[in-house]
Amino acid sequence: MLNKLITPQEKEKTYKVTILLSRYNDPFSRFIKLMSRCDFTHASICVDEDEETFYSFNLKGFVEEHWKNKRSKHLMPDRKYIRFYVSEEVHEKLRRDIEAFRERKSELSYSAVGTILSLFKIPSAFKNRYFCSRFIAEILHSSGAYKIKRNASLYLPVHFYNEFI
Repeated sequence: MLNKLITPQEKEKTYKVTILLSRYNDPFSRFIKLMSRCDFTHASICVDEDEETFYSFNLKGFVEEHWKNKRSKHLMPDRKYIRFYVSEEVHEKLRRDIEAFRERKSELSYSAVGTILSLFKIPSAFKNRYFCSRFIAEILHSSGAYKIKRNASLYLPVHFYNEFI
C-alpha cells in the first residue's frame, strides 16, 4: 500500500502513526533552522495509539523520547504532530523495523555530517550512522507506510511538514 495514507473512515482496521516535529534551541539546531528555513529541526516517530514513546536519533544515537512530560531549557515549546493511519500489515512492519534499530542500538550513532550534507542536498550513505529524519524516511519507506519522494539521506524535518501538511 505504498504512498496511500489510510483514513480512519475506511473499513479495514487502521493504526495511527505519528511524526512529531520539534526544535531545540542549541547552536546546531539554530544552524539547521537557518539553512532549512523551517522552525522544526528534529523529527521523531511513534507507532502507539497513546503517543507515549517516540523514536529518533540525536547526539546520543538511537533514542526513545517521552514528550508528554519532557522539559528542557533547550527544547522550544512549538511542536507539530503529523498523524496518519496505516494498515495492520504496515503497522507491524514499522514496529519490527523500530525494534531492529532498538536491538542494534549499541552499533548505531548519530551522523551530524549526514545532516549537514542533507542541508546541501548531497546524498550520503554512512553505515550505522543516522540522523532523525533519515531514520524516519527509511522506516516509512521500507515498511510501505509512505513512498518517499527523495533519497532518505536528503530528508529534513521540513520535508515531512511539506509533504504531509
